[in-house]
Amino acid sequence: MSAELAPARRDGSLVDAATEAISSQILHGGLSAGDKLPTERELVEQLGVSRTVLREALSSLEALGLLETRGTRGRWVAAGGSSERSRTLVGAWLHQHAREILEVDEIRSVLEAHAIRAMSKWDAIEASGEAATALTAQTEALERGDAVAAAEGDAAFHRALGAYTQNVALRSLMHGLIDASRKGAYAVYSLPDTASSSLEQHRRIVEALAESDVDGAARLAQEHMLDVARRYSAVSQGPEGDA
Repeated sequence: MSAELAPARRDGSLVDAATEAISSQILHGGLSAGDKLPTERELVEQLGVSRTVLREALSSLEALGLLETRGTRGRWVAAGGSSERSRTLVGAWLHQHAREILEVDEIRSVLEAHAIRAMSKWDAIEASGEAATALTAQTEALERGDAVAAAEGDAAFHRALGAYTQNVALRSLMHGLIDASRKGAYAVYSLPDTASSSLEQHRRIVEALAESDVDGAARLAQEHMLDVARRYSAVSQGPEGDA
């Protein structure tokens, strides 16, 4: 494998850049299904990142179903796309990380609902427009099979819901939790049924905001986050459980 980091993506994240560099090799033929990935030491040298950054990138690729870990034998390139094998790998990743995802989503459900209830009616209408733009981007991303872009749209959607709170500390905390949920979002939007359900819930939140129904939007947002958490919890019953 010969790879160099692409210029930093929009958020300037080294993890994102490393993820993109490796996924590009997989998606464009540098690495094929069934190939063994180079060792972490080799990848650290090739990409010029720390081992911590590399491991975060590799975990993101596992969440997307592009890589699989085979015990102590290393990581391997999995079958890509929407194959049953890829879905099984995503389910296995969710099983492994179910507890931490559940805990973060429960916190997010409370904070997001609180931020929405603090909106004025005019804030709600403005937020509905921003959230609708993110939702459109998500829909288009899924139509072209881009789970990463759909997950980025998810982050933009939820940032829009928290953007109108006057509590700067709360807004910063919400953004940090959204960033912490990135890999979970990758997994969600790699699974067609889960992605479709998430988008439908986003649509209902947008409709409530557009009608200035802040209480309704807050309730829907909280149910949305708890639904996602429940899905992860269900997956934890087995690596091939429904996501």
